[in-house]
Amino acid sequence: MGSISMLQWHKAYMLEFLEGKELKECFTFSVPPESEEFGFAQRVTETKTFGGSVFDDYGNDTYKITINGTTINEEKKLVYKGSVGAPLFLTGTKEIFELQKIIRDWAANKNISDITNKKVYLYDLSKMSVLQLATGVASRNYWRVFIKDLKIKRDKSRPKTFKYTLDMVAVEDEAQGTNGFFSDGISKAVAGIQTAMDSLSTVMEYTEATMTAAANVADYCRKVKLAFDMAANRKYDMGLVTLAVGNAADTVSRVLGGDSNSVYNSAKEMFHATTVFGGLTKDNSDIGQQGKIQSSNRFYVTFNTNGGSEVKRQEVEYGQTVVPPTDPVKTDYYFGGWFADSELTVEYDFSQEVTASMTLYAKWEISVATITFNSRSGSQVAPIKVDAGETAQEPTPPTRSGYAFDGWYTDSACTQAFDWSSPVNDNITLYAGWVKTYNIVFNTLGGSAVDMQTVTDGGLAIYPMTPTKENYTFAYWCTDNELQNIFDFATPIHTDVALYACFVQISNTVSFNSMGGSAVDSQRVAIGGYATKPADPAKEGFDFVYWATDSAGTNEFRFNTTQITANTTLYAKWTETICEVTFDSDGGSAVETQNVGYGKKAIFPKIPSKTGYSFEMWQTRKVVGSNGMNEPEYEYEEFDFSTPIIEDTELFAKWFGGGN
Repeated sequence: MGSISMLQWHKAYMLEFLEGKELKECFTFSVPPESEEFGFAQRVTETKTFGGSVFDDYGNDTYKITINGTTINEEKKLVYKGSVGAPLFLTGTKEIFELQKIIRDWAANKNISDITNKKVYLYDLSKMSVLQLATGVASRNYWRVFIKDLKIKRDKSRPKTFKYTLDMVAVEDEAQGTNGFFSDGISKAVAGIQTAMDSLSTVMEYTEATMTAAANVADYCRKVKLAFDMAANRKYDMGLVTLAVGNAADTVSRVLGGDSNSVYNSAKEMFHATTVFGGLTKDNSDIGQQGKIQSSNRFYVTFNTNGGSEVKRQEVEYGQTVVPPTDPVKTDYYFGGWFADSELTVEYDFSQEVTASMTLYAKWEISVATITFNSRSGSQVAPIKVDAGETAQEPTPPTRSGYAFDGWYTDSACTQAFDWSSPVNDNITLYAGWVKTYNIVFNTLGGSAVDMQTVTDGGLAIYPMTPTKENYTFAYWCTDNELQNIFDFATPIHTDVALYACFVQISNTVSFNSMGGSAVDSQRVAIGGYATKPADPAKEGFDFVYWATDSAGTNEFRFNTTQITANTTLYAKWTETICEVTFDSDGGSAVETQNVGYGKKAIFPKIPSKTGYSFEMWQTRKVVGSNGMNEPEYEYEEFDFSTPIIEDTELFAKWFGGGN
């Protein structure tokens, strides 16, 4: 791509990117003149254009513009950025890729809500002279464009060369009043650009001239030494000189002069080159005067503490020395002195006279090193500090779901393990190493629990403790719950695995449901064996009848004749307890016995009769002792017929007037 000069535009273009009237981006670029193509279409319909808008039926004022070029010219050139940025100094390759980035970013901008305000203008700068630009009377040279595509392809026939094609659809549109290149005050903009370009050109030319002069000095020094060595080593033959006359003498003179004159001419050329080089580097040269910013005899010495505490700058008179300031401080570092360069290679001499403003740089030596831990998606590990030169204590390892911790490494790729026995001399970051792990889950299908195992990738599962299950014996582990595929524990693990326990039944359980009565222990009965009849359970208010195979108690279970071939539950059969209430009339007329349900009440019976006596009450009695003849002694108490009957009860009549 050719260089752009504001005075010598060959084929130069500028793109302005606007949102409404606000300039968002500006970029100039140049192409070979033969690479420009304009197509005039009668009708152009675009359904997908730059920025995502739809434009239909442009008509006769629509143009297709195609600009082609190559980046074979890698000389740097100035790229104008308008009011949105400083000019760039880019090679042809960087120039075209910078344009690609601008177009891509502009098209991807999501902040512009009104797409109709999003406009791009292309200016053909080659059609405008500086005078036309300054006066604003240039012929029409701009279009509103819709960028379709910028293709960049490497040229296989030439190294480091790219071909590019910029396709656009253009319409004639009035230029917008912007803060860009063609806004009010265009002559000032042109002058500003020209000044910037001239300054840049001057700097580049000055730099190139200085480097060339320095190279010439070195080259002529080499030539002087070579000529001197040749002259010093020559042996002169005076007879040869005497006999040499006429043309011969002239020939000898040139031969001799070839050495002696070489010394003279080389020295003269070296002094000339030195003078040129010195003139370029003198402070009173034009460039030197342009670069001077110090016009007084007082200079500022600034202290860059490189992250330490602030040190105030000093104002020093010409020829005086800098006063060494109080040493700055910096956490975890000790001060190592002031240096004249930012690379900290030249320690500053405070006895040196000050002849210009300068910056001194603080050097620091680490005193306490910080180890920062990057757990790489694992749990966080707090940084630790250690005195420089000492070893650190390894922290508690982090955790990460699905991974096993594999140690700390000095590189993010985790190829260099950190040695915790080595001293720490600088701040470092360590990276957690991880190994993928997989879970082995044991499903015992009703047996005792077996703990899950975690295995690293490619590792082996450990044969677990044998589970137990009532009435069964364990056989093996399977990979399917249908228990068809036996798992081989020598198989490397590369994924999560679920294993299922296979059991072989050896007995059945006979359970006893006492239906609210006292508990009865279950029995394990070998397959085909017989259960043993347990002791009868107890239930208040009920009498046990038998064990039944159904909860209704209709089918009695036969313990001696029924084989157990499956898990079995037997149910207790109960009947309500009936208590007898008998009446002892003590010689009186008989009173009928009552059958009373458990917890219910007896009925006061018909009063008995006894000759010569009157009935008084019914009584209960209890033994309180015995007499001397080993006969029991009783204590009587009137019976309360509101008392619930919970056992067989005998009542005794009490008569008035008799012996009781």
